Amino acid sequence: MPERPSPAPLVRRTSHALTADDRPIRLPHAEFDGGEVRFLGEPVDPELVPASAAPLWHACDGTRPYRSWPPLEQELIAGWHAAGLVVAAPPPRSSPSRALICLSPHPDDAQLALGGLLSRFGGRVVDVFSQETWTRRPYYRSRPALASRLLLEEERVACGVLGAELTVLGQVDAADRSAWREGYFLEPHDMDAARATEPDLFERVTADLAAEVAGGPLVLVPLAVGGHVDHVLTRQAALELISRKVLEPERVAFYEDMPYSLFADAEAEAGRLAVGPGPTGLVPVLVAASEAAVRTKQEALWPYRLQVLEAVTRRIVRHGRQLGAPGWAERLWVLPESADAFGELASAAADEAVAAG
Repeated sequence: MPERPSPAPLVRRTSHALTADDRPIRLPHAEFDGGEVRFLGEPVDPELVPASAAPLWHACDGTRPYRSWPPLEQELIAGWHAAGLVVAAPPPRSSPSRALICLSPHPDDAQLALGGLLSRFGGRVVDVFSQETWTRRPYYRSRPALASRLLLEEERVACGVLGAELTVLGQVDAADRSAWREGYFLEPHDMDAARATEPDLFERVTADLAAEVAGGPLVLVPLAVGGHVDHVLTRQAALELISRKVLEPERVAFYEDMPYSLFADAEAEAGRLAVGPGPTGLVPVLVAASEAAVRTKQEALWPYRLQVLEAVTRRIVRHGRQLGAPGWAERLWVLPESADAFGELASAAADEAVAAG
């Protein structure tokens, strides 16, 4: 039997409509093959995406506001947005991006954890283990080269929504490294195994990050909640740079890895972390976000269709509401030396959230 077009991969739960100044960005999962259009490997109803709409589809690249298209094309784009084929980037921020660098073990980690902060302040995301093929979807599991390309394209779309720059270091994901064939989640007492098992890789990552964090930007480092080896290696490389006096501790804060912090104890991990020879004494800092920033984070997470479940993103948003009640927030853990710098960042975010209502 021929395949029947199905809306199943397209449906998303959003009550947000495109606004006049939003800039539509197409997702990378569509394939135009003659008269047929597929999305996430499945046929798409031609009434939703007629093959003749390919030029309009490719024009949705984040450079044009929604209002710039004529009404009939706006209607098509609005349907694509409602179905989850395009996402909405807000207008460019009125103030310059902050000097922030977010070290992201993989594509999606920075956005899952700090999408609200990035939507407000911008900055640069540095993806460390960005060469990956793992996916939940059978269609892409049988096409690893395509999956690898799309995982990075998802990341580029998400950064476009957040107005963040992207640097890709190209290290291989743990799921594709032989050292971790039996599993790549470490217990708290085994954290040193990440560096000891792959010492050459650790030195490469440390050298790569030394070049990226040079200068004066604030640096956001994964706390490695949950013990994923790539998160641990990224964190330990940053700590090594602090010990070598390449990275000043007053520029550093640690963020809670998502979705691992939903079911693991971030506070306990912060308590275990040692920066230097003495007790660290990390303290939490809540970075508030307006409802507009929360919406932008949700838009930025939607492109991650190959690995991230929509249910997970909804839980992350609910978690932010619990942290920031009665508002919404993401949590950092900071050293005493960096309390002033990140306190000022949090204060600016809180002022914006209050002003936005």
